[in-house]
Amino acid sequence: MVTRVHATHPQVYLAGPWFTAGEPERLAALENLMNELGISYYSPRLDGIDLTPDATDADRQAVFDDNTAHLKAAKLVLAVVDDNDTGTIWETGMAYGREIPIAYYAETLKDGQTFNVMLANSAVAVLQNLAQARAYLTDPTSGNFTYHGAIR
Repeated sequence: MVTRVHATHPQVYLAGPWFTAGEPERLAALENLMNELGISYYSPRLDGIDLTPDATDADRQAVFDDNTAHLKAAKLVLAVVDDNDTGTIWETGMAYGREIPIAYYAETLKDGQTFNVMLANSAVAVLQNLAQARAYLTDPTSGNFTYHGAIR
């Protein structure tokens, strides 16, 4: 069993939805990969505050404050964008505005398909599978994961 690296200021902020089938598993695979690589990360799914649909304004503000504080401290945002989750897209916009590098993870992006130009041009990497995520996280300076495919 691999032990998770905990840190006061995690290296990576893992953004992505976990609300429908397949989403929690995708995040868990990335969490497990970072555990294996010994990378400290903040995952709102694991580390954040759970909200219910009827959450109070104070609860909502606490989630917002917690997530934005971790975003501001991150050295990299790894964002799962397969399902175009609006919260994830907002987090990546904030990261870009703060000049925090963003690596997009898009398993459903297949060769020949289009990728959003705003995401492609804001990315230091676009990763389409766990092998690419492993290679990128092992050497984030490689430059081998710049997106050059079709754009929409």
